Amino acid sequence: MTKRTGKKIFFLIASLLISIVLSIVLIKREELVYLLPVKEPQILRDLAYDKDKRLGYTVHIKEEGKLVPYLVLAKNYIGQGNVLLLRKYLLDPPMSFRDGWEEAYYGHSIPDAFMNKDFIKRLSKDIQGNIPLTELGIKPSAENAGMGHIEKIKRKLFLLSDIDVGNDRGKHRMGDERNLLYFKRKGGVKEDRLACLEGDSTPYSWWLRTAFATDSVVVKVVSYEGKLGGGGVPYPAHIRPAFTLPPETEVEEKKINGRKEYVLKIDK
Repeated sequence: MTKRTGKKIFFLIASLLISIVLSIVLIKREELVYLLPVKEPQILRDLAYDKDKRLGYTVHIKEEGKLVPYLVLAKNYIGQGNVLLLRKYLLDPPMSFRDGWEEAYYGHSIPDAFMNKDFIKRLSKDIQGNIPLTELGIKPSAENAGMGHIEKIKRKLFLLSDIDVGNDRGKHRMGDERNLLYFKRKGGVKEDRLACLEGDSTPYSWWLRTAFATDSVVVKVVSYEGKLGGGGVPYPAHIRPAFTLPPETEVEEKKINGRKEYVLKIDK
């Protein structure tokens, strides 16, 4: 091999290596994880959609002793350090947001009271004891309207906001609140918003916690077509409970209907 040929090969290899390095650098930081082999999850944070969606981003949680799938959507919801869980299936029956044409205030809503007084009791005592309070931004009540464009409340269980499901112009936004990556997947946001009852493939409308900024008796909903819309407070829609758990909550593998799934170790 001549010196000239050797230099050509050297520069060719060097150029190839530089191209590879540059390609990796140009990949978004959150996507770098997909270049690595899948690791068996040990804690809940490992299952989060925005951590590694290849693991299926689903954990099964007991409701009155029955295992129910929850989507593990965010490893750090609204910058508060906890993992966001969203019930995969809607609850039945649907319910009104308020009794009659009352103010569309989430803090006094029927879904909020139902989730935190009744539905939470369906979860095991161990899960209930580990759910932290999440600080949420909502449209203020009429009596607090002069305090700013959002009111901060704390809840264990809650509904998602319009910002969570893809609205980029939401007004009642907490400082770190942003669109969830799950609802920005390739293929369109509308399909990702579709939700059904367990055992029923028909999509139904479901409530969000966001009231209309310009109408005192209308609340944002996700329609049966997956579109963002509004519903008058006395009209019924389904609810889809969400809550957070500490990221280090341990998970383990379990066979459910012959398939490998994940459950929480503390869920006894």
